[in-house]
Amino acid sequence: MYELPRPVVKTRDLLNLRAYKTTELLEYDDKYVMYPTKEKDGMLLKYVVWILKESRVVGIALLRDLTAKMEENEAQRGMLVGGSRFTPAGKKYAASARIELVEGGYASFDLFEHELVPTHLIASDDEVEMILDHYKIEKKQLPRITSVDPAVKVLGALPGHVIRIERASLTSGSTYYYRFVT
Repeated sequence: MYELPRPVVKTRDLLNLRAYKTTELLEYDDKYVMYPTKEKDGMLLKYVVWILKESRVVGIALLRDLTAKMEENEAQRGMLVGGSRFTPAGKKYAASARIELVEGGYASFDLFEHELVPTHLIASDDEVEMILDHYKIEKKQLPRITSVDPAVKVLGALPGHVIRIERASLTSGSTYYYRFVT
């Protein structure tokens, strides 16, 4: 049985957590490639993900190749996993090209597997509207969570999104808490 490398498995788990569906994994000499998709508001959102086999310094040249592949596949976002270091120019280019950079092969542990970290999800637009209508408030009146929070970073949530946190409770089973990403 063929076992996938840890960065590939972690990337697929991360994309599943973000509600993207990955149907294929392509292997090349220097990288693995995935084309995950998800449907949101009747639109098909596409990603192009490159996972480098060997850790290396990543500059603009590699990121331009990824951008070209994103345009070829009409993808809105990209992800590059496995750089040992990203040049300052590469980081700036990635931000403008909507490419997420993941250093190395991820952290040594999964944040959401820890017993003290509750389940975090990006709330759907319907769920957010229901909560706002129920409490007769605006989105900005929800408690805040910063965009640099580790859980928010893992989920890929952006400012303006609402995070649903599910906590176990001895008295009520499970309860939901909502946080506005700032």
